[in-house]
Amino acid sequence: MGKLMNLLIGLLLALTLSGCIAGANENKDSSDQDQPFTLDPSIPPSQIPVPSSTATPTPTFTHTVTPVVVLDPEPIQIQFLTEDGVELTGMYFPADENPAPVIVLMNWARGDQIEWGEIALWLQDRGKLERKPDYNNSWKSSSWYPENSIEGPLGVFTFNFRECTGACQAYLPADWLLDAQAAIRTAAGLQGADPDKILTAGASIGADGAVDACAWINKTDFGKCLGSFGLSPASLLTVSFEEAAGQLLSQQPTLPVYCLIGLRDDASVETCTDIPGLTLVDYGYIENHGMELIQPNQNPDPLDLLQEFINTTLIKE
Repeated sequence: MGKLMNLLIGLLLALTLSGCIAGANENKDSSDQDQPFTLDPSIPPSQIPVPSSTATPTPTFTHTVTPVVVLDPEPIQIQFLTEDGVELTGMYFPADENPAPVIVLMNWARGDQIEWGEIALWLQDRGKLERKPDYNNSWKSSSWYPENSIEGPLGVFTFNFRECTGACQAYLPADWLLDAQAAIRTAAGLQGADPDKILTAGASIGADGAVDACAWINKTDFGKCLGSFGLSPASLLTVSFEEAAGQLLSQQPTLPVYCLIGLRDDASVETCTDIPGLTLVDYGYIENHGMELIQPNQNPDPLDLLQEFINTTLIKE
């Protein structure tokens, strides 16, 4: 009986001690949780671990810019179609800026676009002109040309009227009108051309084609013509020169129209006289017609007048 009593007392003491130890541990854990975090002064700052985090980068957007292409100065052959499906050949002399105004030069019946070749390079002014005289010191000889004074870049487009390679082989006024319209439309769509800054110039049939095409394109959405320069027009392409010129001169602001004539060229005198607002230049009683008016020692110099026309027209714009 005594042994049993001692065993029960021992068991009771063991349970009591176990509870005390557990309570002590619980108190120790609770006090540890309440203690603030402190750095161990024995650890150098460089060795203290720093929590790492990966930041989400802010999205960036790059705008794609299409580079502006400036074509080389070398003339580019252009094939294009007229409204009635005839293929014509032109030459494009690109400007040194993009976009730039373009002047369309139209040939006379005694030749083709080659007649404008030296003048095209002179107007383009990109170092391609070699000033070499020819045997008769004519418009084909750039040795006497005045200095280029055009205020800004300028592209040039020439072409051959149909049946006019070398010189015109037939008189096709209605067809040539379609050619002039196709040429100015093509010029407005050339790479590097500003379709809202097209000018025209021409001699004889080309003078009529120039003013007719200029008035025509302004009624379309293809581009805008700012004026026309003519050497000896004579209403040769089924459209009255006075009517076409009047459409340009009546716009606000007025679009300039030049007419250069010799007074022995009766058809041109009759065509250009008494048109209000027209810039008329007569060279007196000479028989020169069309490209023949472009000669050295003319007063005023026809090429200076061409530059005046171009500068005045583009400055107005």
